[in-house]
Parts: sequence; structure tokens; C-alpha cells
Amino acid sequence: MIELKSLGKKYGDFQAVNNLNLSVKAGEMFGFLGPNGAGKTTTIRMLMGILVPSTGSVTIDTKDAFKDRVDVNKVIGYLPDAPIFYDFLKGREILQFVGEMHGQSAAAAKQNATRLLNEFGLADASEEFAANYSMGMKKKLGLACALIHQPKILILDEPTNGLDPRASREVQNHLQQFVQSGGTIFLSTHLLDMAQRLCNRVGVINKGQLVAFGTIDEIRNEVKMGGSLEDLFLKLTESNEGSPNTVES
Repeated sequence: MIELKSLGKKYGDFQAVNNLNLSVKAGEMFGFLGPNGAGKTTTIRMLMGILVPSTGSVTIDTKDAFKDRVDVNKVIGYLPDAPIFYDFLKGREILQFVGEMHGQSAAAAKQNATRLLNEFGLADASEEFAANYSMGMKKKLGLACALIHQPKILILDEPTNGLDPRASREVQNHLQQFVQSGGTIFLSTHLLDMAQRLCNRVGVINKGQLVAFGTIDEIRNEVKMGGSLEDLFLKLTESNEGSPNTVES
């Protein structure tokens, strides 16, 4: 469903992403991991067609993420790390607006908005302005917006950041249900225990380069050490010099 081939992004002399090669299968939750500044958000912006790659390509559902981004946006739902809404639209109005922007009739958008507000526990706040929402409520509203057009793929940047434990678990349950229903998720997160629990495979990026890719057991074999995903992550990203991009899917 998602394929990155020799993907790179350069800003002047700075190589933010370097020769990234990986693929995400249909029906899996893929964890994209790395320290701050590793190139995760730059990669996600290229996946979304927001940034043009300097080298290589991104294919989503057989289409070029940048050249065909209008068609690609029909099959993906996106949640940025810090979702931004029109402050003086109400939660229900925002969801209905997003649904109609995806081509739904006003009646269908209203029905889908009501369903998602109930599913995410936002029904009581549906007539509140988004400016009054907490970070957790904004994250849940953002995920509802990403889901309203029933996409095949979700691209999520830190979806549980800022959530309390109960809200975090609720969001994780929604993600698991999405995958169980046949959806595909590309998930960037710093919560390594969550990634280990939910993701079929992971990729670790450090200083713009892919340093590990596969299941947890495959990465353990590659690194030749046991332990949790956190242990592996710390080992893979400990070098100040970075690591060569020799791992491909």
C-alpha cells in the first residue's frame, strides 16, 4: 500500500532524509520510529504530498504521492502531530465540513459526524468551539476527521501525544479496529511500548537514514541482541555519527 524508493530530501547542504527504502503492506500497522530530528515528520510530509522529494519516490495505493496527491488524498486519512482547526467552528461543524470537502452530501456528512462524535466520546462537546477543546479532545477530533471519508490508509504523526492514559487507550483501540477491518496504518510515535504492542513491523530512522526495518524478532537478529523495542531503539540510535542506510524492505 505504501512504498518508498530511494527517498531523499535535502535543504541546501542539509540531508534531512537520505535514500529511504521501505514498504508497508495492506492490512498492517507499521511503526515509524526515531529520535527528535531524525527525519520522521519530513518523511510524513512527503508521504502526504506536502513536500516534493529531492530524490526517489513515494507510492501510495499504486499512485505517486506528489503527482497524484488529489487522488491519493481520497484513500488516506492524515493526523498531524498538532492538528489545527478553525477555532470558532464547533466540533460537529468541523467534522461535517471535512466530510463535505471529501464529496459527501450534507446529509451523509452530518450522519457520519454524529457517528464519529459518539465513537470518540465527543458528543457532549460537539456544540463547543474547537478553541475550547483540550489537546486530547483536539487529537480525537483530528482522528475523527481523518476517518470521516472511510479511507484505506491512515498516516498518523504522534496520535496519542498529549492524551491521558484513558484517552490514549481509546485511540489505540480505534487504531486496532481500523486494521482489523482491513485498513493500513503508518504510525510515527515516540511511545515504544505502544509500537511494540500494536505494530506488525517497524522501521527505525536516525539522522535521516534507515537503520532497522522488520518485525521485532527480525531486528533482534539483525542487531544480535535481545530485549524490548526500547532496548533495540537505544542501541540503534546511540551513535553520534549515525549509521549507514543498508537496511531495505
